[in-house]
Amino acid sequence: MQFPAHRGTVRLVATLVVALALAAACASTPPSASPATPPPTPRITPDPHLVDPATADQVFLALGAAGLRLTANNAGSGPADGPLVKRINATFLGWPLTVTQYRTTAALQGLTEWSADARPGQGDPPIAIAGLNVLIEWGPTTGAKPKEPSGPQVQGLVDLARTLDVLLSPLRARSVVAIPGLVPAPSSPAPPSGGPSGEASPATETTPAP
Repeated sequence: MQFPAHRGTVRLVATLVVALALAAACASTPPSASPATPPPTPRITPDPHLVDPATADQVFLALGAAGLRLTANNAGSGPADGPLVKRINATFLGWPLTVTQYRTTAALQGLTEWSADARPGQGDPPIAIAGLNVLIEWGPTTGAKPKEPSGPQVQGLVDLARTLDVLLSPLRARSVVAIPGLVPAPSSPAPPSGGPSGEASPATETTPAP
């Protein structure tokens, strides 16, 4: 009897059975999936712009938080029935700086109706910037005419205006020098104002000596 062919067939069948079993085992085990990475959580940045009406304290503290080195000197309140609520007197880069809070934005606008080319005159602070119901004035009010910022004060004015624009925009300003985006460069010297109305003071007659 001859069995070699039969034995070869058995071996072939056994090999096929093992191969099919291995293939089925591989197919039934799904590849392990890597865990999904959750999307990054967006960071919510608070809006630094103040709400109308703002307070003098809010503006003063925000200027300090922005890196402006202000030194508070004193503060005072206005009458209960008046437009002025509070005024903070401070010093910034050697010049006096005041932050004045008015009761309403309309009240402040009525007191600061500056034209686009308005320039401070004698007795006015060199820099005045208004936004919402808050007025910021910077510089001395003495002398024949307002002084111009010099040295570190030049960059200080830029930093002051930029910070106030974030806090109180839209801004209105009256300045003895140009403020980018607010006050153009002066074309000619401003006449002395002689008071809040902007009218020049009358000349004083001098009687010649006999």
